Amino acid sequence: MKKCYTCFKDYSGSVSVCPYCGQPEITKAKEPIQLAPGTVLAGRYILGLAVGAGGFGIVYRAWDMKLETVVAVKEFFVSRLMTRAEGLVNVIINKKSKEEFEYRKDRFLAEARNMAKFGQHRSIPNVFEFFEENNTAYIVMELLHGIALNDYLNQHSGKIDIDFALMIANEVGNALQSLHNEGIVHRDVAPDNIYICSGKEIRIKLMDLGAAKLADSTDDVVDIILKPGYSPTEQYENSKNIGPWTDIYALGATLYAMLTGVKPDESTNRKINDEVVPPDQINPLISENLSNTVMKAMAVDRHMRFKNVTEFLSAINGDRKVVTLAQERKLRGRKRFLGITAAVVAVSICAGVVLNTYAKRKAAEDLKPATISVWYSVEDGSTEEDAMLSVQSHFEENFDDVTLELRAIPADEYADILYSAANSNTLPNLFESTDLSDGFLNNARSLSNVIASEQFAQSQFLQQYGNYYDDEKRMPLGIEVPMAYVITNGAACVDYTGKYFMNLSDFGEGVNISADSKHGGMLERNYGTSYFSSSDEFFNNQANTSPVLLSSSMSLNEVRTKLTNYEKSYVFYNADEIYCDFTYEWSIGQGSEEQIAASEKLLSWMLGNVYQSYLMISKCNDGQIPVNGICFESKIDAKNLAPIAEIYNNFIFDGRDD
Repeated sequence: MKKCYTCFKDYSGSVSVCPYCGQPEITKAKEPIQLAPGTVLAGRYILGLAVGAGGFGIVYRAWDMKLETVVAVKEFFVSRLMTRAEGLVNVIINKKSKEEFEYRKDRFLAEARNMAKFGQHRSIPNVFEFFEENNTAYIVMELLHGIALNDYLNQHSGKIDIDFALMIANEVGNALQSLHNEGIVHRDVAPDNIYICSGKEIRIKLMDLGAAKLADSTDDVVDIILKPGYSPTEQYENSKNIGPWTDIYALGATLYAMLTGVKPDESTNRKINDEVVPPDQINPLISENLSNTVMKAMAVDRHMRFKNVTEFLSAINGDRKVVTLAQERKLRGRKRFLGITAAVVAVSICAGVVLNTYAKRKAAEDLKPATISVWYSVEDGSTEEDAMLSVQSHFEENFDDVTLELRAIPADEYADILYSAANSNTLPNLFESTDLSDGFLNNARSLSNVIASEQFAQSQFLQQYGNYYDDEKRMPLGIEVPMAYVITNGAACVDYTGKYFMNLSDFGEGVNISADSKHGGMLERNYGTSYFSSSDEFFNNQANTSPVLLSSSMSLNEVRTKLTNYEKSYVFYNADEIYCDFTYEWSIGQGSEEQIAASEKLLSWMLGNVYQSYLMISKCNDGQIPVNGICFESKIDAKNLAPIAEIYNNFIFDGRDD
């Protein structure tokens, strides 16, 4: 008796054609590296011919002797890492590639585990078993009958009926949502990985979870999986920015291709010049809402895409109204503006009420007569001294029992003078403490009363105070945010004119980016530990080789004054989470009860409208942004800092650098 390795029925050995399926007798594999028909795996699966092969495996048709059914067996086989001698079963692994072989084999088995979690899902292939044998690994899964979507599209002139396209998108979308709920990102959604199964009922299967990764994976080696036209820009960067939004882009691009018959342009090209035409302009049968939905799903800026697959499916099914991306950008800008305006008005009203209350209740204040010393550092040419005199005048007018003794100290002498005062126990009552060591502030007073003040509550950024400071010895009066300074003329210039950048690749391929080591902690929190050139290359007026400097808003004045031979633009970092730092810190030293109470009142006052107006707005020229909402008034526009009004809700303050 012979066994047919196509239908796996037994028949007489005297004939060379299977009487059941009509296939000729099979005696050898199609390729020398493939297992021979008749090979038995795990004592259970009889292999037939290979029915497919890809970069990471060979798929065989097989017979499950236990369940007496036909299955598919996928063998882990990467030809550049391993080989097999004809007629043998064990693979031979290249010694130099042993480490990569083990890594990729583990990823192959991870694919099996991922698929096995979703055995009951109608749109994910069912995995029955996975095991290691013959020096490699195998996955046993249901054998599918049908055609891959890319082949189906080729047979139908590139596009298909709208209702069928929506059915496919819904099935794949439901599969993706199940994956995302388990923290798994597919990363390889495209027509060649979507299978249309034939039978009584047409079913759609999302194939190849070999590229999938956990959204929060800490794996240092994550392969870059690319399908030009279907992969978003973040996928080209092998970065931590991959998430559900990555699959949403790919599914949107796949739906675009099904509806229009046109594969979308590569996302990296779109980032430079987006010429993708909305689907309804190619196929007039497509509704405006569906067209807008597809374009939103495949937005180059991931922040403009749908938050999750459920939202996307709701939109393609007509249950959610979607406007064009241009309209959405306008709406977002308007909402930000209205929110900011409301915040400024509220802060202004509160500040006005506070000022009136102070003026009317001077006599009722519990501040006792006191003279307090106030020290601060000043840079050459700074207007801070004049601003402090204005604050002094206003404060003493409202608290006429308190006298301020101001001392402005040159910045390059400030630390030495302060340390000398500490050693002689003559520290001022209130002093600027920016960049002073924690040890120096061991004897500083707690600022709990300042934290309980109304002005503190009005300063929206100080809501994250406790996340940033381990103690209550410093009170920041400003913040600094990450920025990029871009040279826009000269030999090494960059043609980038946007207000924001989302990724470093926005500045172009091969651009030499430098970083300011003075702000290394903040830069690392935002951009990771990538290698950057020295800031000296950016500040070289004669032979600049780095047209982009990653730094802080605090470098605004330095860039203006030091880099004089080039035109510059100031670009803010825009992300879901923008890690910023507090700056321009103040502390309260020692003194009498009356002096401490007056110092607390003055520091609270400095968080409020008056101080932020007089001093912090003048200091915006140095790149410091006020902690109070006053920073969003129009006065700041001339300081190149106005765009922060659109991104301030994303600011994160998560811990001061040591």
